Amino acid sequence: MTVLIRQLDRLAILLSGVCILHCILTPVAIALLPLLTLSIGGDEHFHELMLFIVLPVSTLGLALGWRQHRHAGVLLGGVAAMALLTFAGTWGHDNLSHTLEAVLTVIGSLALAAVHLLNYRFLRHRRTAALQAR
Repeated sequence: MTVLIRQLDRLAILLSGVCILHCILTPVAIALLPLLTLSIGGDEHFHELMLFIVLPVSTLGLALGWRQHRHAGVLLGGVAAMALLTFAGTWGHDNLSHTLEAVLTVIGSLALAAVHLLNYRFLRHRRTAALQAR
Protein backbone atom coordinates (compact mmCIF):
# COMPACT_ATOMS: atom_id res chain seq x y z
CA MET A 1 0.00 0.00 0.00
CA THR A 2 2.84 2.41 0.85
CA VAL A 3 4.39 1.87 -2.59
CA LEU A 4 1.09 2.82 -4.24
CA ILE A 5 0.81 5.98 -2.14
CA ARG A 6 4.40 6.98 -2.95
CA GLN A 7 3.73 6.45 -6.65
CA LEU A 8 0.54 8.54 -6.45
CA ASP A 9 2.47 11.33 -4.70
CA ARG A 10 5.16 11.24 -7.39
CA LEU A 11 2.52 11.31 -10.14
CA ALA A 12 0.72 14.23 -8.48
CA ILE A 13 3.98 16.19 -8.17
CA LEU A 14 4.69 15.53 -11.86
CA LEU A 15 1.17 16.66 -12.83
CA SER A 16 1.58 19.85 -10.78
CA GLY A 17 4.77 20.52 -12.70
CA VAL A 18 2.94 20.01 -15.99
CA CYS A 19 0.35 22.58 -14.86
CA ILE A 20 3.08 25.09 -14.02
CA LEU A 21 4.82 24.56 -17.37
CA HIS A 22 1.51 24.93 -19.17
CA CYS A 23 0.75 28.24 -17.43
CA ILE A 24 4.21 29.61 -18.15
CA LEU A 25 4.59 28.35 -21.72
CA THR A 26 1.07 28.84 -23.09
CA PRO A 27 1.22 32.67 -23.24
CA VAL A 28 4.59 32.45 -25.02
CA ALA A 29 3.28 29.82 -27.45
CA ILE A 30 0.14 31.86 -28.11
CA ALA A 31 2.19 34.99 -28.74
CA LEU A 32 4.54 33.17 -31.12
CA LEU A 33 2.20 30.66 -32.73
CA PRO A 34 -1.42 31.86 -32.80
CA LEU A 35 -2.51 28.72 -34.63
CA LEU A 36 -1.28 26.46 -31.79
CA THR A 37 -4.49 26.88 -29.77
CA LEU A 38 -6.57 25.81 -32.75
CA SER A 39 -4.66 22.55 -33.08
CA ILE A 40 -4.73 21.57 -29.39
CA GLY A 41 -8.27 22.65 -28.62
CA GLY A 42 -7.46 25.73 -26.61
CA ASP A 43 -6.58 26.49 -23.03
CA GLU A 44 -9.92 25.61 -21.43
CA HIS A 45 -9.80 21.97 -22.54
CA PHE A 46 -6.33 21.54 -21.10
CA HIS A 47 -7.48 22.82 -17.70
CA GLU A 48 -10.50 20.53 -17.71
CA LEU A 49 -8.35 17.54 -18.65
CA MET A 50 -5.76 18.32 -15.98
CA LEU A 51 -8.43 18.72 -13.30
CA PHE A 52 -9.98 15.44 -14.39
CA ILE A 53 -6.61 13.72 -13.83
CA VAL A 54 -5.15 15.73 -10.92
CA LEU A 55 -8.14 15.76 -8.58
CA PRO A 56 -8.68 11.98 -8.32
CA VAL A 57 -4.95 11.17 -8.22
CA SER A 58 -4.32 13.75 -5.49
CA THR A 59 -7.40 12.81 -3.49
CA LEU A 60 -6.51 9.14 -3.53
CA GLY A 61 -2.82 9.66 -2.80
CA LEU A 62 -3.39 12.09 0.07
CA ALA A 63 -6.24 10.11 1.62
CA LEU A 64 -4.29 6.84 1.55
CA GLY A 65 -1.24 8.58 2.96
CA TRP A 66 -3.24 10.20 5.72
CA ARG A 67 -4.61 6.80 6.74
CA GLN A 68 -1.05 5.81 7.58
CA HIS A 69 0.58 8.97 8.97
CA ARG A 70 -2.48 10.88 10.34
CA HIS A 71 -1.09 14.39 9.69
CA ALA A 72 -4.29 16.39 9.14
CA GLY A 73 -2.38 19.34 7.69
CA VAL A 74 -1.61 17.24 4.63
CA LEU A 75 -5.32 16.71 3.98
CA LEU A 76 -6.26 20.32 4.70
CA GLY A 77 -3.47 21.67 2.52
CA GLY A 78 -4.42 19.28 -0.26
CA VAL A 79 -8.08 20.28 -0.13
CA ALA A 80 -7.14 23.99 -0.18
CA ALA A 81 -4.74 23.53 -3.11
CA MET A 82 -7.24 21.46 -5.09
CA ALA A 83 -9.98 24.02 -4.38
CA LEU A 84 -7.73 26.81 -5.67
CA LEU A 85 -6.88 24.83 -8.80
CA THR A 86 -10.55 24.03 -9.39
CA PHE A 87 -11.55 27.67 -8.88
CA ALA A 88 -8.84 28.96 -11.23
CA GLY A 89 -9.43 26.30 -13.87
CA THR A 90 -13.21 26.57 -14.00
CA TRP A 91 -14.72 29.85 -12.79
CA GLY A 92 -11.48 31.80 -13.03
CA HIS A 93 -10.88 30.70 -16.61
CA ASP A 94 -13.87 32.71 -17.82
CA ASN A 95 -14.03 35.46 -15.21
CA LEU A 96 -10.45 36.45 -14.36
CA SER A 97 -7.67 37.89 -16.45
CA HIS A 98 -5.34 35.30 -17.96
CA THR A 99 -2.51 36.60 -15.78
CA LEU A 100 -4.47 36.26 -12.53
CA GLU A 101 -5.77 32.85 -13.56
CA ALA A 102 -2.22 31.71 -14.35
CA VAL A 103 -0.89 33.07 -11.03
CA LEU A 104 -3.61 31.28 -9.06
CA THR A 105 -3.01 28.06 -11.00
CA VAL A 106 0.74 28.22 -10.37
CA ILE A 107 0.17 28.90 -6.65
CA GLY A 108 -2.31 26.01 -6.44
CA SER A 109 0.02 23.68 -8.35
CA LEU A 110 3.01 24.55 -6.18
CA ALA A 111 0.93 24.14 -3.03
CA LEU A 112 -0.38 20.77 -4.18
CA ALA A 113 3.11 19.59 -5.10
CA ALA A 114 4.39 20.73 -1.68
CA VAL A 115 1.59 18.87 0.11
CA HIS A 116 2.36 15.70 -1.85
CA LEU A 117 6.03 16.09 -0.99
CA LEU A 118 5.08 16.33 2.70
CA ASN A 119 2.85 13.29 2.33
CA TYR A 120 5.73 11.40 0.72
CA ARG A 121 8.15 12.43 3.49
CA PHE A 122 5.75 11.55 6.29
CA LEU A 123 5.24 8.12 4.77
CA ARG A 124 8.98 7.59 4.30
CA HIS A 125 9.65 8.70 7.88
CA ARG A 126 6.94 6.37 9.17
CA ARG A 127 8.38 3.47 7.19
CA THR A 128 11.93 4.21 8.38
CA ALA A 129 10.74 4.38 12.00
CA ALA A 130 8.90 1.06 11.60
CA LEU A 131 12.02 -0.60 10.18
CA GLN A 132 14.19 0.73 13.02
CA ALA A 133 11.69 -0.53 15.61
CA ARG A 134 12.15 -4.10 14.38
